[in-house]
Amino acid sequence: MQDNDLLESILSSLSNEVRVEILKLISREGALSFTEIMEKLQMDPKSDAGKFGYHLRMLTEADLIKSDESSGKYYLTLLGQEVSNFIYGVEDAIRRKKGDMLVRTSSLTIEPFDRKKIIDALVREANVPRKLADTISKEAEDRLKKLQVKYLTAALIREFVNAILLEKGLEEYRHVLTRLGQPVYDVTMSIKNARLHGYPTPETIHSMAGDAVLEEYMLLKVLPRTIADAHLCGAIHLNNANYWVLRPANIFHDIRPILSGKIACDGSGLILPHYSVPKSFRGALHAINCLLKASSSFVSNSQSIPFFNIFLAPYIKKISKEEMCDALREFFYNLNILLGDSLRPQICLDLELGIPPFLENVKYVGPDGNIGTYGDMFNESIALLSSIIEVLKEPDGVSKPLLNPALFIKIRKKSLFLEELQNSLMASYELARVWGNVYFVNQTPPWQTENVAYSLDLSRVDSDWKDWEYGTLRVGVLDNVTINLPRIAYESKGDDDRLKERVRELLELSREALYIKKQVLEERISSDKILPLFKEPVEGSSYFRLSDSLGIISYVGLPEAIKYHTGFEITDNEDALKLAKDLISIIDRYANQVSPSLRLAASSTTFEPAAKRLTNLDYVGGYLKSKDSKCYTEHSNLPLNTAIELKTRLKIEEEFQQLTKGGHLFDVRLSEPFPTEQVLANYTKRIVETTRLGLFTFTRDFTYCWQCKFISYGFYSKCPECGYDGDRLVMYTKVFGKIKPSLVWSPEEKDFALTTQHFVL
Repeated sequence: MQDNDLLESILSSLSNEVRVEILKLISREGALSFTEIMEKLQMDPKSDAGKFGYHLRMLTEADLIKSDESSGKYYLTLLGQEVSNFIYGVEDAIRRKKGDMLVRTSSLTIEPFDRKKIIDALVREANVPRKLADTISKEAEDRLKKLQVKYLTAALIREFVNAILLEKGLEEYRHVLTRLGQPVYDVTMSIKNARLHGYPTPETIHSMAGDAVLEEYMLLKVLPRTIADAHLCGAIHLNNANYWVLRPANIFHDIRPILSGKIACDGSGLILPHYSVPKSFRGALHAINCLLKASSSFVSNSQSIPFFNIFLAPYIKKISKEEMCDALREFFYNLNILLGDSLRPQICLDLELGIPPFLENVKYVGPDGNIGTYGDMFNESIALLSSIIEVLKEPDGVSKPLLNPALFIKIRKKSLFLEELQNSLMASYELARVWGNVYFVNQTPPWQTENVAYSLDLSRVDSDWKDWEYGTLRVGVLDNVTINLPRIAYESKGDDDRLKERVRELLELSREALYIKKQVLEERISSDKILPLFKEPVEGSSYFRLSDSLGIISYVGLPEAIKYHTGFEITDNEDALKLAKDLISIIDRYANQVSPSLRLAASSTTFEPAAKRLTNLDYVGGYLKSKDSKCYTEHSNLPLNTAIELKTRLKIEEEFQQLTKGGHLFDVRLSEPFPTEQVLANYTKRIVETTRLGLFTFTRDFTYCWQCKFISYGFYSKCPECGYDGDRLVMYTKVFGKIKPSLVWSPEEKDFALTTQHFVL
């Protein structure tokens, strides 16, 4: 056929709408039989077969389609493919000229529909082969045209494309191409119900929306399907899922590089004010304040400063106690203001009663350039410790406590017997009696190692990893994966071997999740550079020692799991207690075996309330019969709202603290009338001398009335002083280990605060 004749034949073929639709159909679907083409074009095989055969002959004679002799199916020739693409291009041009099918894009513009953008998105985002992407885009375009919608959205187009991918069995591509975000209704309800999430602000709502997107991203893009499904179904709980791809849970700072001017408090030194070398105690505190402010957006939970009173001791050698207290008072007030929402405690100071042996010969450079060793700073460190406690005992201007920072006071073997330490110890017990924002670290048991550091999320690191410095300074916690122990018990059906095997299976998933988190953080720090301080070089390594940072595997529902599996309470049966210890020992041993490729440890505490979510999912999954089933126990190895003798609770908890080297707390919640400082002193001495408990605290409940600025110890629905009973009557207590006002209690925290067992010493 001559070129002119072929052109005339092609143009003649395109003059009929049915033939054009046949070309477009085969272009989208691939090779099709005579009957399949008729069905898809909704033609009647009885009445339309003759006409349809004529259309196929016209297309065949124009060399646009051919028939496969073996299958009998029609397919496009190379010329046919070019012509079909031309048809789509002409239709696109006509739509753009007429203003049909306009699209509201994700970049907040209105543009004419362009099929090529679908192709580009499929190739760019999901790595779809371009030929397949072209086919899918054509089908999407035809479906969208039939809607006759004036304005499309990018989201709607994506939904159509995803539906086509699913229909074709291409779920792997659909998974990557999924759009992240919330339905309009969900955003509306987030705004309306923000008050149910503690103390609401516009930033709370903004954060909730972003949290939802980043959690979806983690589950769809970052983690393997096995881990994501385990989290979604409730076998495990990924703490801080909203920040999993962005930042670690916490950090244990080393303030010496900041005080020596080796690095700026914000990493770059370009944003926050920077003392190259602080020349005064007040200047040193300002530099630390800037450090904590800058780092507050780099971690999910909390920041800790180990050896706070020792590393700052050289700065108070030449100042009076009054000047020292004034500077500390200013530091604490600024700290709460700079951190924004000071209703949520975020900072803790690890304080030493004296100079530990490993620090005695470590050199420091003082503010005036003089060089000494920390062993010479005993008196200054104790004076600073006492002043910190004295200032934090003071209420603010309207009689409320300062929640930041919390104090973690280490008690070593000599601490209880040195005369010069007794005043500081008694002051700490008085602080515990007044506000309760103090925790006691028992460094005497061998399992606590040479040095240990705790953070306010109750995580723990120690010197057993490498030494006192690499194990506890400039490190952090990657995050926390929580195992649902009752679920394992339900699935095991009384089989001990299956019970333990299932624990090991979930440990593998947890380890993999934490290893991925470590890789993600490496990318955030090194490639994306969104954590600038963490990358700053200090003495041959980055400020944040990612390779030395800890991954935590925790658990909830230990007493419920044991009761279901054995029929006995942990406190009532030796075999039940032994099984409970065996389960946690499996986690502890597993963590030790994984080392040193990944630093892992078991923990009895979670970073966020997880038990209620896991309890609800077990009901949905059919493991629990009642929707109102009692919430699983968390932050404890024994039920918190069941009457158990204090000595029994202590004896059992100390056994588990040795196995949970990633974090724990024995919270001695005391009834009114609250014991005196001397009673607290005697009880602390007994714990340190006769138990292997590592971390404990004394909790006192109190109620604050904003109306008359009066503190009443205990919980009250009406102020005993003025009778006020409105919403500005605020209760304070420790919930899941952190002292918080009722203004910011979640429903789970409220239940914890109001039902947990209290004791009398």
